[in-house]
Amino acid sequence: MKFSKKLAEKYNISVRSAKEYIHEGAVFLNGSRVKKDTEASDGELILHKNLTENIPELSDYLIAAYDNVVFFDKPVFMHSERHRLDDPVTMQDIVSKYFPDFSLISRLDYSTDGVMAAVRNGYTPKNIKKIYLAVVDGIFEKSTTCDLMIDSSHRKYVRIIGDHGGNLTILSPVAAGKTLSVVRAEVVSASRHQIRATLAHIGYPISGDTAYGGQEAERIMLHCSETYVDNYACLSGLMDNIYRFFNTDI
Repeated sequence: MKFSKKLAEKYNISVRSAKEYIHEGAVFLNGSRVKKDTEASDGELILHKNLTENIPELSDYLIAAYDNVVFFDKPVFMHSERHRLDDPVTMQDIVSKYFPDFSLISRLDYSTDGVMAAVRNGYTPKNIKKIYLAVVDGIFEKSTTCDLMIDSSHRKYVRIIGDHGGNLTILSPVAAGKTLSVVRAEVVSASRHQIRATLAHIGYPISGDTAYGGQEAERIMLHCSETYVDNYACLSGLMDNIYRFFNTDI
């Protein structure tokens, strides 16, 4: 087992991040700096970084807590999970501190906000549904259902494949302005960037989502407004600037 693999397992980080820490000279074995990612030898492997300790108050994020499910409101510009130990506070950190027996079952992109759910360890949800609101470029007039396959083999972006049989996305118009529309997107089992790529593929990229052809904006205008986990349901208490942005187009 290489040092990066051993470090990743010890600190619950990605192997990629572990390799970066080794390259930065932040990893030590028995007090000596690990200079190369070679086969690990026995001893005490330590990562020397300034770790985040100031976890915010739970009341800033908690929406509702039940026996097996907890719902949170994730703000925009916050990571769902920790990529590096010295990252700013993530939603994962908040769950780990206040609900140590729970784990996140849903994740949102850094510039997307809204409802996230965590379930008690050992509890397996049977039915999960999420509803999003997106401000898209163009006038979206008709409801449509997409089930195109998605190629997610690339690390940063995904690609829509023409074959049917992929994860279901149900899209419905909510409101329309001069050049923008608000679209409701319902997904049952979402894959990475599913809504973003699907809307772009049918000609309505999300405003702010320049990676998929959307116009420039202060953020990706996508918000998870509702999440359903079995018999538990939750609506987001925050809309951030989704409708404020759309209202400038009315």
